Amino acid sequence: MVTSYLLAIAAVLISSTSQVLLKKKASNAPKSFWRKFFNAPVIVSYLLLFTSMVLNSLALREMEMTVLPCITATSFLWIMIFSAIFLDEKPTRRKVAGVAMILAGVLISHL
Repeated sequence: MVTSYLLAIAAVLISSTSQVLLKKKASNAPKSFWRKFFNAPVIVSYLLLFTSMVLNSLALREMEMTVLPCITATSFLWIMIFSAIFLDEKPTRRKVAGVAMILAGVLISHL
Protein backbone atom coordinates (compact mmCIF):
# COMPACT_ATOMS: atom_id res chain seq x y z
CA MET A 1 0.00 0.00 0.00
CA VAL A 2 2.78 2.43 0.90
CA THR A 3 4.55 1.53 -2.34
CA SER A 4 1.54 2.61 -4.38
CA TYR A 5 1.54 6.01 -2.66
CA LEU A 6 5.25 6.42 -3.34
CA LEU A 7 4.71 5.47 -6.99
CA ALA A 8 1.91 8.04 -7.30
CA ILE A 9 4.02 10.78 -5.71
CA ALA A 10 6.97 9.89 -7.95
CA ALA A 11 4.66 10.02 -10.97
CA VAL A 12 3.48 13.53 -10.02
CA LEU A 13 7.04 14.79 -9.52
CA ILE A 14 8.20 13.24 -12.80
CA SER A 15 5.21 14.66 -14.69
CA SER A 16 5.81 18.11 -13.19
CA THR A 17 9.47 17.96 -14.17
CA SER A 18 8.45 17.01 -17.70
CA GLN A 19 6.09 19.97 -17.97
CA VAL A 20 8.69 22.44 -16.70
CA LEU A 21 11.23 21.02 -19.16
CA LEU A 22 8.74 21.53 -22.01
CA LYS A 23 8.02 25.05 -20.79
CA LYS A 24 11.72 25.86 -20.72
CA LYS A 25 12.20 24.57 -24.26
CA ALA A 26 9.14 26.48 -25.49
CA SER A 27 10.68 29.77 -24.39
CA ASN A 28 13.55 29.35 -26.86
CA ALA A 29 11.96 27.08 -29.45
CA PRO A 30 13.58 26.79 -32.89
CA LYS A 31 11.76 28.28 -35.85
CA SER A 32 11.71 25.04 -37.83
CA PHE A 33 8.55 22.98 -37.33
CA TRP A 34 10.42 19.67 -37.11
CA ARG A 35 13.08 20.95 -34.71
CA LYS A 36 10.38 22.13 -32.33
CA PHE A 37 9.31 18.54 -31.74
CA PHE A 38 12.37 16.44 -32.57
CA ASN A 39 15.03 17.64 -30.16
CA ALA A 40 16.47 16.10 -27.01
CA PRO A 41 14.62 18.14 -24.33
CA VAL A 42 11.22 17.58 -25.94
CA ILE A 43 11.81 13.85 -26.45
CA VAL A 44 13.07 13.44 -22.86
CA SER A 45 10.04 15.36 -21.65
CA TYR A 46 7.64 13.03 -23.43
CA LEU A 47 9.53 9.99 -22.16
CA LEU A 48 9.20 11.35 -18.62
CA LEU A 49 5.49 11.91 -19.17
CA PHE A 50 5.10 8.33 -20.42
CA THR A 51 7.03 7.09 -17.37
CA SER A 52 4.69 8.99 -15.06
CA MET A 53 1.67 7.37 -16.74
CA VAL A 54 3.18 3.92 -16.24
CA LEU A 55 3.86 4.70 -12.57
CA ASN A 56 0.27 5.91 -12.14
CA SER A 57 -1.00 2.66 -13.62
CA LEU A 58 1.19 0.65 -11.25
CA ALA A 59 0.06 2.75 -8.30
CA LEU A 60 -3.59 2.10 -9.12
CA ARG A 61 -3.10 -1.64 -8.65
CA GLU A 62 -3.14 -1.25 -4.87
CA MET A 63 -4.55 2.24 -4.33
CA GLU A 64 -8.15 3.31 -4.14
CA MET A 65 -9.29 5.12 -7.24
CA THR A 66 -10.47 8.12 -5.21
CA VAL A 67 -6.98 8.83 -3.81
CA LEU A 68 -4.95 9.13 -7.01
CA PRO A 69 -6.67 12.29 -8.34
CA CYS A 70 -5.94 13.99 -5.01
CA ILE A 71 -2.24 13.18 -5.34
CA THR A 72 -2.21 14.10 -9.04
CA ALA A 73 -3.82 17.50 -8.34
CA THR A 74 -0.74 18.51 -6.35
CA SER A 75 1.15 18.72 -9.65
CA PHE A 76 0.04 22.37 -9.96
CA LEU A 77 1.92 23.15 -6.75
CA TRP A 78 5.04 21.31 -7.92
CA ILE A 79 5.01 23.01 -11.31
CA MET A 80 4.79 26.41 -9.64
CA ILE A 81 7.68 25.54 -7.29
CA PHE A 82 9.85 24.01 -10.04
CA SER A 83 9.17 26.99 -12.34
CA ALA A 84 10.29 29.37 -9.60
CA ILE A 85 13.46 27.36 -9.00
CA PHE A 86 14.51 26.39 -12.52
CA LEU A 87 12.91 29.08 -14.70
CA ASP A 88 13.20 32.01 -12.29
CA GLU A 89 9.47 32.67 -12.55
CA LYS A 90 7.94 34.69 -9.77
CA PRO A 91 4.66 33.20 -8.52
CA THR A 92 1.93 35.81 -8.89
CA ARG A 93 -0.88 36.27 -6.40
CA ARG A 94 -3.32 34.76 -8.89
CA LYS A 95 -1.18 31.64 -9.32
CA VAL A 96 -0.75 31.22 -5.58
CA ALA A 97 -4.49 31.74 -5.04
CA GLY A 98 -5.28 29.22 -7.77
CA VAL A 99 -2.97 26.60 -6.31
CA ALA A 100 -4.38 27.28 -2.84
CA MET A 101 -7.92 26.72 -4.14
CA ILE A 102 -6.87 23.48 -5.83
CA LEU A 103 -5.21 22.22 -2.65
CA ALA A 104 -8.25 23.25 -0.59
CA GLY A 105 -10.43 21.27 -3.00
CA VAL A 106 -8.13 18.27 -2.65
CA LEU A 107 -8.35 18.46 1.15
CA ILE A 108 -12.12 18.85 1.12
CA SER A 109 -12.62 15.97 -1.32
CA HIS A 110 -10.27 13.73 0.63
CA LEU A 111 -12.11 14.34 3.89
